[in-house]
Amino acid sequence: MKTELREVLLAEAAAHIRTHPADMERALEAGTDRVRNRVLRTWLVAIVAALVLTAALVAARAFLTQGPVTLESIGVTAPAASLRPEATVRLSAEGMYSDGSRRALVDGVAWASEDPSVAEVAGTGEATALSAGVTGVTATFDGVSGRLALTVTAPGTAPLTALRVTPDQSTVELGGKVQLTAEGSYGDGSLGKLNQTAVWASDRPAVARVDGDGLVTAAAIGTATITASEAGLQGASSITVTAKPPARITGLSIDPAEITLKQGQALQFRAVAGYSDGSTANLTDVEWSSGDPKRATISAAGLVTAQGLGQVLISAVHVTDDGTQWRAESKVSVEHAVRTVVVGPAGPFVLQPGGTVQLKATVTYTDGRPGDPVVTWASSRAIIATVNDGLVRGGAVQGTVTITASVDGVSSNGVTVNVGQNAPTPGPLE
Repeated sequence: MKTELREVLLAEAAAHIRTHPADMERALEAGTDRVRNRVLRTWLVAIVAALVLTAALVAARAFLTQGPVTLESIGVTAPAASLRPEATVRLSAEGMYSDGSRRALVDGVAWASEDPSVAEVAGTGEATALSAGVTGVTATFDGVSGRLALTVTAPGTAPLTALRVTPDQSTVELGGKVQLTAEGSYGDGSLGKLNQTAVWASDRPAVARVDGDGLVTAAAIGTATITASEAGLQGASSITVTAKPPARITGLSIDPAEITLKQGQALQFRAVAGYSDGSTANLTDVEWSSGDPKRATISAAGLVTAQGLGQVLISAVHVTDDGTQWRAESKVSVEHAVRTVVVGPAGPFVLQPGGTVQLKATVTYTDGRPGDPVVTWASSRAIIATVNDGLVRGGAVQGTVTITASVDGVSSNGVTVNVGQNAPTPGPLE
């Protein structure tokens, strides 16, 4: 190894250890392992190991002599000495360290305004002027703070000296929008926002059009120049409109995600894809499967039929053109189904207008046990007689009706009721 290269490596190692003392031990371990794995000749192992140890010792001496590098102060700057109301600027924070170095601070900086009524500052360091006055803006990092006195001035008579549009160039997808800002620099050193007073224009409105506040809408693929003009000055921004990429699948789900079915009951399931543009669509090119066909089967089109008691997972798999596989599951619980619904007494009955008779529905399930589910009652002609929870009431119109009951799609026998006609009177329920 040349002497010059060795000196460079030693200097870099020493500088790194001063700022990252905890890395010294890890560097020794990693360096030794790499040497052992990559260098086969014993004499080369000895030479490289000696260099690693020498660099570590030099760095250690530097660390012990100078100590770790620490952040001593923070400087906060703004692109303008003062702002006018509604103006927005990005503040900068720079850290000064004990070894004399400087570094821009971006991530992890806490920003704050001492008087938010004068100016607000976001977590990104973007300050917005609100009203005339002076406020202190602080940036804090690793327990060290820096301060800038930010002045907001009321609009005065100072002439406009420069105008620029930000961002000066943007790429927008077809149909998308981008907000431009017109910034004016004044003779008194202040910076103002001119969006509402400037005259906005597009040289190709068919490609990109702009409204009176600088909001640009991408209308066709191509490039357009947006300008803002005021007091004889002009700023510009280049807008490139690109084709909107096709939406891609971001997720797959089954509708319903969970359901309880009766034995023998069938239900159509849907595979629903979610896309990157927020839209959804039903998919037909899906492979359906049942985790246990003895409990529920599913057709190639997604029709589920409940079979045996218990729970089963229904799966849907969709493969995109690029080979990506998407999978979703739905839990199906299968319960006993209703076998019969019998309404009694069997009738027929005769009622006078306003007269009543109480009927009862007896429900039996497929396992032979009786049940007490919710029963739906119906009258074939409600104008002649109505039924509510099995209580039949004669109406004002004479005639004959049939009363039925149903549970889960299983209908009962019909009971005939004559209203205002001669017929046997109803007997008591057994």
